[in-house]
Amino acid sequence: MTSLLVKVVTLPIVLILAMYFLESVEYGSIWQPIMVAIVLMAIGLVMEYMLLKDEDSLWKSTILDFVTSFIIIWGFSNIFAGAEVTFGGALITSLVIGVCEYFLHKHLIGARKTVKSHA
Repeated sequence: MTSLLVKVVTLPIVLILAMYFLESVEYGSIWQPIMVAIVLMAIGLVMEYMLLKDEDSLWKSTILDFVTSFIIIWGFSNIFAGAEVTFGGALITSLVIGVCEYFLHKHLIGARKTVKSHA
């Protein structure tokens, strides 16, 4: 639940700020980065559940989040009418998301919220 709440706030904010402050990230409408954020949220939550287990999986999970974010931001964003996200814009935005994900993963591991119960 912590991860979902953090992603619901962080991802749209990062994408919308990128839209306004980076010339290489352009969306035609405010709903476009929100749609990208929803896709990132859904895939990110599944990846965290599957991959994030302990300190050993921290970097693997964070790097995969970065790569996945880059692919989604660069590819998915450019299918919208009026949107254009360059390679560099997707890279910068994904790096910011990757840093946020690193700290989120670190917190989840430290708080033992990645431990799955066995029934």
